[in-house]
Amino acid sequence: MDRTAVELAEIVGVPASHFSRTRRELEADGWLEFTHKEGQVKFFRLGEKSTGRQVVVPLRRAGG
Repeated sequence: MDRTAVELAEIVGVPASHFSRTRRELEADGWLEFTHKEGQVKFFRLGEKSTGRQVVVPLRRAGG
């Protein structure tokens, strides 16, 4: 399920303005993954590190 940064901040109980730095750190470490943007609103989902499964399947090169 995709959630906005504001929704994630509410879930963890911090103001959205304080969550921004934490969100960037969670993204960089693989716990959160940016999925898309609608206007100025960014949406995220749990990353591979938090789910323990590979979210994106790597593509193979054709013929090689």
